[in-house]
Amino acid sequence: MSRIVQVLAVILGAVWFFPVSCTTAVIVGTPLVSKFNERYMEKGDVPHAHLFKVVWQPGEAGEPFGISRLEDLPRIKKLTPARSFIMEQPSAGGAGGKYTVLSSKVLSSGETEQLIEVRYADDTYDSWSRYRATRSEVTPVFSKIMDPGFMIMSLPIALGLAAAIYAVGKWLRRRVARAKAASDASSQVMPSD
Repeated sequence: MSRIVQVLAVILGAVWFFPVSCTTAVIVGTPLVSKFNERYMEKGDVPHAHLFKVVWQPGEAGEPFGISRLEDLPRIKKLTPARSFIMEQPSAGGAGGKYTVLSSKVLSSGETEQLIEVRYADDTYDSWSRYRATRSEVTPVFSKIMDPGFMIMSLPIALGLAAAIYAVGKWLRRRVARAKAASDASSQVMPSD
């Protein structure tokens, strides 16, 4: 039996490796759950409205730009002077409080329309919002969130994967032990009478 198989048998079949493989599966599984939760409006999906962020200019109280949720656009459209959803800067960023980070980037720009992506992170959620902007309108294109609940959603899969890895390790251990016993038995010389 090869040395690699023997090492794998020891590691994968060890009790201490079960929490390692489970934790690794949760770390890998959480972004996968987020990936499956991405929403594409061109396919008819509904954006994550409460976390879909939009930037506009000029901001309130002398700020260079403002940020709001998609559902707050009717209020923004009524502000005086009128706000524009076309961004003059190709990218912008800032921090709004101790745990809030915002960045916006113009991905493409035409004469009357821009494709803008906004990343918003606070102490609970990360969200990515992509939309087409004109001076007076916003059309959602894509949204994605990273929710702490995704960790809990990936936990059953992680436990199942860790159990499967452990079972493979135990099976390899038995196989290595049988191969060693067969090798030991064949190497012993039977004394003749």
